[in-house]
Amino acid sequence: MRKLLITLFALSLLSLNGMAQSARKVLDTTASRLTKQGGVMAQFKATQYDGSAPKSETTGDIQMNGRSFVISTNELTTWYDGKTQWSMMKGSNEVNVSEPDEDDLAELNPAVLVNIYKRGFNYNMKKSTLRNRPTFVVHLWPKYKGTDYSDILIDIDQSTYNPLCIRAKREGNWVRLSILTFQNGFVFPANTFTFPKQNYPNVEVIDLR
Repeated sequence: MRKLLITLFALSLLSLNGMAQSARKVLDTTASRLTKQGGVMAQFKATQYDGSAPKSETTGDIQMNGRSFVISTNELTTWYDGKTQWSMMKGSNEVNVSEPDEDDLAELNPAVLVNIYKRGFNYNMKKSTLRNRPTFVVHLWPKYKGTDYSDILIDIDQSTYNPLCIRAKREGNWVRLSILTFQNGFVFPANTFTFPKQNYPNVEVIDLR
């Protein structure tokens, strides 16, 4: 929040500039952990809210390498190779193929959501604790009208710079992504992030592109 104290105007500018630089440095380091230090494996819990009340909850795991990922939950498996996405409901005999935009990806891939600060967002930061760990809490809000996300809060472990929790508000409702385990430095084969059609010979491919 901007400090509008006329008598301390110069001091406020220095303080705000330092806060923005610190938040940017933390976000840069966390984004690097997600995208530049090898493949990532993580377990998560995602909760959707209707107002302040939890609406639905799911758990799963994700493998990521840069922009590519594969997510598996008890309801759905999604593969994304950086351009094309394949989604298949558990127990279904169909897989849907699409080319999602950045906002669609942000709901699935923490790396996209963490990197969203580079696309026209203000940000500031405070310190807190989560799960008994000291954290940086980075608050992002859009510079311009018409942005899908009105608020994003990212809890980042102070010692490892790993993301612990991401909360995003879209169309008045919050989504919370709690990252329960996080490891990086993996090397994944390229076909990890494409639909393994050979494993599902009887599944119909529905192209929605």
